[in-house]
Parts: sequence; structure tokens; C-alpha cells
Amino acid sequence: MQSQLVLQSAELLTKRWSRLAPAEKPAFDALLLALCGQIDTAARTAFAEQLAGLRLGPPLTSQALARERSARIAAPLLSRCTSLGTDILTDIATSAGEAQHLAIASRPVLPAPLTDCLIRLGSGLVAARLVENDGACFSEAGFSGLMAHGEHSEAVTLRLATRADLPPAHRPALIQRTRERAIDALRRELGGDRTEVDSLLLQALQTLAHPVAEPRLARFNASADFVRRRFATTRPSPAQLERWANLNRIEDVVATLALRTGLPLAVIVAAFDAPAPATMAALLRGLDASWPLLKALLAQRYGGDIPIARANEAYELHRRLSPLAARRLIRFAALPLRIAAFPQAIDAPPPLPATA
Repeated sequence: MQSQLVLQSAELLTKRWSRLAPAEKPAFDALLLALCGQIDTAARTAFAEQLAGLRLGPPLTSQALARERSARIAAPLLSRCTSLGTDILTDIATSAGEAQHLAIASRPVLPAPLTDCLIRLGSGLVAARLVENDGACFSEAGFSGLMAHGEHSEAVTLRLATRADLPPAHRPALIQRTRERAIDALRRELGGDRTEVDSLLLQALQTLAHPVAEPRLARFNASADFVRRRFATTRPSPAQLERWANLNRIEDVVATLALRTGLPLAVIVAAFDAPAPATMAALLRGLDASWPLLKALLAQRYGGDIPIARANEAYELHRRLSPLAARRLIRFAALPLRIAAFPQAIDAPPPLPATA
């Protein structure tokens, strides 16, 4: 009860903060800081959430709460508070844990000196969050540090390779690293046959890069709009896709595959139109789709009677490849296009600590 009363008093003072004369603010800041020492963890968490939204909040109180050992308290301020400058955030990062590093890495604007610190001190999860943050800036040393994190993190490799600000000199190494991961996964599952692996890699590269004529692509545009609306809040089920395929709603299926894989519509159309089914089989296997769905698509692709050799090729890949190996094959083929395929399946950093 006491914490609740003190929190209410702190809330009232916070609401008045922006209307205070500059000369009065230090005293109010000191009062807020004293009140924070009298409330429990839950109340301090709620108060930190309120302070995080202020454009220029009380500096002493904001800093004190941002330095809390509890990430639940500190995270709102570390991730959003504009009153915390780069020097303060860097100082906090030097002694904080991973949860605090992840919160700082989520800030909408991150200057290079701060990202340098987080890359040097943080884990691969922190590095992954940084590279997916469009507001993060990196120095050359920062990019080198991210490259080192990418040796152990597929998420960092893929997200880094697709950043527009990546120095061109780093891109070949990232593509090679992605190729090695694909080869390793494929060789384990295909019995170590390097010829077959190389053939799959080359075929996927050529298929995804194959241009699609504009009139052909235009046939799918309405379906792409429909699918975005249809699945804005829900996820398409395999049964739904199989039903569409059997009804010859190929445009809707292809548009949904583009949505699910994170690949451009033209890339999925190219895979569907390809003479050989291997790349389409890998795309569907990467989504852990069923053989009946793949078979239904092949039936539409080849006009009902699937050539025996093509059916066997697709079935064997579906049977032998795990979803992870299939995703790594497609990710390698998509990376030269600066696309991270299957983004939802990349190991993602955990969410920020709950603040409620």
C-alpha cells in the first residue's frame, strides 16, 4: 500500500515535470529519486515505464533506474529513454548483463561508439539484435566484430549480409560462410555425396536468380495483395495451401509461399516455373510442408501427369532433407540477392523483459 501511494506521488510529479521552470527541475529530480528508494520492485518497474516515454525526463532518476540490476526495471529506459546519452549508456553496458545489452540494442538510434561497446561485450544474441536494427550505425571495427560473431551465429551472418551499409569487402566471406553451412547440412543428410550437393547448390542459385518476365509476374500480383490481407493476422495452414493447389489456385499458393519464406514473389514464381523441381521441393521442405502439397503443386506445374523422374527427384529430396538443411540451401541461394530467406525460422533474440 505504501509503495502504491508513493508511486502515485511520483506519477503526479512526473506529469508536472515538463511544466517546471528549469531552475526547479533539479530539486524535483532529487525528490523523485528519493521517492524511488521507498517503493518496491513492481512500483519501480511501473515508474520506469512512465519515465521512458518522456522526451527529456529527470536525469538523475532516469539514470538511477536505468542502472538497476533488475532488467525488468531498467529495460524500458535502456531501450527508449532519450534522456540517456551515449556516454551513460556505454558506461551502463560495461557492467550490465545480457538482458540490459539486448534492451540497449533495441534503441531506435544507436551511434557507432555505443554499438562498438555492445559488440565487444555482448553475446551473439546481442549482435543479432543489433544487425536487425536499422537505426544502428557501425564503425569498421564494429563490422569486424560482427563478422566474428557471425562465425558462431547463423542469424548474425544472414542479417549482416543483407544490410545496405555493409562494406562490400565483407560480403564474399558471409556468402562463403552460408555456403559452408549449407554444404555441411546437405552432406550429412545426402550421404556425403559432394556431386549431388554441388548440383543442388548450383541449381538453387540459378533458379532463384532467374528473371521472370513482367507479364508472367503480373498474373500473381492480385494474389499477393489478397494473401497479405488474408493472412495479416493469421497463419496459413498446410491444409489450406493443399486445398488451393488442388483447386488450381496456384497464384494464391505461390503468393503465400513468398509471404512465408520472406522471398520476393518473382523468386517463388521462378522456382515454380523451373524445369527441375529440386528448388521448389527445398522451399516447401524448408517450411516443413507436406508431400501431398508438393505433389499437388508439381501436378499443376507439369499439367497433371508428373514425369516419373521429376516426381522421384522431388520425393527423394522431401524425404531425405530436414527443414533446416532445406532452409540453409535456399538461404545460400538467396543471399547474393541480399535476401535472408525464412527470417521467422532464424534463431531470434529473446523479447525484452516484461515490464508490467
